[in-house]
Amino acid sequence: MEYQSGRSLEELAAFVAVVEANGFTAAARATRARKATLSQRVQDLEERLGVSLLVRTTRSLRLTDEGRAYFEHARRSLSAARDAEAVVALARSKPSGLLRISTSTALAGTLLESVITPYLARYPDVSVELDTSVRRVDLAREAFDLAIRVGPLDDSSLVARRLGTAVGGYYASPRYLDRRGVPGRPEELARHEAIVVAREGGPKEWPFVAGSKTRHFAVRPRLSVGSFELAAQAAAAGAGVVRSPRYFVRPFLAKRRLVPVLEAWTPPGFDVHAVFPPGGALVPKTRVFLDMLAAWFAKNGSCA
Repeated sequence: MEYQSGRSLEELAAFVAVVEANGFTAAARATRARKATLSQRVQDLEERLGVSLLVRTTRSLRLTDEGRAYFEHARRSLSAARDAEAVVALARSKPSGLLRISTSTALAGTLLESVITPYLARYPDVSVELDTSVRRVDLAREAFDLAIRVGPLDDSSLVARRLGTAVGGYYASPRYLDRRGVPGRPEELARHEAIVVAREGGPKEWPFVAGSKTRHFAVRPRLSVGSFELAAQAAAAGAGVVRSPRYFVRPFLAKRRLVPVLEAWTPPGFDVHAVFPPGGALVPKTRVFLDMLAAWFAKNGSCA
């Protein structure tokens, strides 16, 4: 039996429409098709399958056992075909509208320069709202298009796409270490100057690993700044020890203005994900931004 996809899809749509409308006349009104056309397509479908799907009388219509089983699969298949067409239509459309993004302060500055600004330049019909609040936003309820999150995901209802790995550590300048000494164990940080990134409820303890356990040790913040860029600059100038994502200290590491400390106790990296509410194909503004974001992470490897 030859399978003709275009014709078969028309038959499938006619059958589903007739069953959902509980009759050919009602289905013709709902689909704006001729009743005779729908009847012929259902008849062709039955002949192609070699079974009766419907029992027709002058006053009623009911599914056969085979028709009932076929209807459930037919409805899902038709829905999938429509979703596929929607994806193609979205891919051809132009990104536009407001894109609302939630991310951490650590990532915001990097993404603003590396992804968001090029995104705005490339697509003049979009605008971006970037949220960097400490709290974890409710994407669906607060109408955010996506969030970029570091670490374990705790909301299984969201769709996630892994972007890369967040790695970092503890760093200080050789000049500072010559003056104050190199900390050999995490507890020795209590005697060192700490540079911290200011935020609501900012940390007074830093995490370290010993074997399979994570422990937190108190630090003495001597300098608080508003970004990791400033924190890395301050550490390179000899102001103290900084805990930072590696991305922000790379230029200083390359020039030996900063060196890692306490590497044996530094925690491993965390996965970075883009998460967004479920609900079918992404609209163009979100899909295009996500592709640019993934491309940047692929090029830069591990980051914030």
